[in-house]
Amino acid sequence: MRNSNFILQLVICVMVLAACVAEAGDDIALRAYINRNQITIGDRIKFTIEITASRGTQIQMPAFKNNIIGVFEIKDSAGKMTGGLFGKKTFHSWYYITAYSVGKKEIPALDIKYKTASAKDWAVKKTGALSVDVRSVLPKEFPADIKDIKGPVSFFEINWFLTGGLLAGLIILITLLVIIKKARETKPLRLPHETALEELEAIRSQLINSGDIKEYFVGVSDCVRRYIERAFNLKAPEMTSEEFLNSLRDSNALTMTHKELLRGFMNACDLVKFAKYKPTGEETEKVYVTAKNFIEETKEVK
Repeated sequence: MRNSNFILQLVICVMVLAACVAEAGDDIALRAYINRNQITIGDRIKFTIEITASRGTQIQMPAFKNNIIGVFEIKDSAGKMTGGLFGKKTFHSWYYITAYSVGKKEIPALDIKYKTASAKDWAVKKTGALSVDVRSVLPKEFPADIKDIKGPVSFFEINWFLTGGLLAGLIILITLLVIIKKARETKPLRLPHETALEELEAIRSQLINSGDIKEYFVGVSDCVRRYIERAFNLKAPEMTSEEFLNSLRDSNALTMTHKELLRGFMNACDLVKFAKYKPTGEETEKVYVTAKNFIEETKEVK
């Protein structure tokens, strides 16, 4: 008799507990998080939205126009659902995102719509906003007091009298150089670093005239590659950046410091050449300084 009463009481407790769980299941648990809060430009982070709700609950995830979350671009996404105790289910939706500008960036709060089995209307819960520190791939050791590049000179600011005199002098100088070149039987070979530094200055001057940032980064990158080929007999122009950096891993041609300097430089150039990154004036000048320092510091390396 006692056993029958105990079993009856146990059944009643289970029924009460199930009713409480079902009633509590009308709400959802929501959490949003990232796998790291500090990246460099172009790196991907994993942004996850986790939702726990009763099995009869309908979930409506937010739609991202043009695959953009705040200032972050969605590169890939996926999701899954797992079951739990007391009729619960858990949704996991994750997004691999990246950013192309430096500074403190925020993944904004998102609206998650849901409707329980007993509700007529949709309800909304918000995720928390998340902060991400996006840093530049350029080395930090270069001077920070480099001034921005000046724009092209106005037509009315040009001294045409002086310009005409300079042009006439330039024509005379070119004529003399041609005569001297023809008079010489042999011409001394120029060292690789001399040619590279001259090309670098010409590329910089072309940027001032055209203002084409992408062409400038391509030109500086190709200049350094040609210098490496001439100075160290490495076929840099025929390789991708990753292939070339891997070829230097066991090479004694450059020091470890110069290899790291070259890696940061080439990654910065590739971001402008192949990604959507738009560098600041300071970063544009830093690329020039990095290339020049690399050439001057390695010109004596045997």
